[in-house]
Amino acid sequence: MLNDAAFRALKPGGVYVVIDHVAEAGSGMRDTDTLHRIDPEIVRKQVEASGFVFDGESEVPRNPAHSHKLAVFDDAIRGHTDRFAFRFRKPKWRPLPRPGARP
Repeated sequence: MLNDAAFRALKPGGVYVVIDHVAEAGSGMRDTDTLHRIDPEIVRKQVEASGFVFDGESEVPRNPAHSHKLAVFDDAIRGHTDRFAFRFRKPKWRPLPRPGARP
């Protein structure tokens, strides 16, 4: 729903960035309520399903050395969690010409 609302709100060519805490690969949304983490691939699928096009990612917030089995609020990793940052773009489009309009 949030992705759909962002898609409607952005102008064509607009940028949408998602940053969140990494969960174990293949876990989907299993850990969202307990560990406050999400599998980056499910995020990418959900955002692309709303119409966005994947436009890149940043490695800056990554910290793959820590355990993905700890809650992000655990004192052992708080502030140093492994996170992903994805950039998506709303596709540019051209409106169809009005009937009788000149190209």
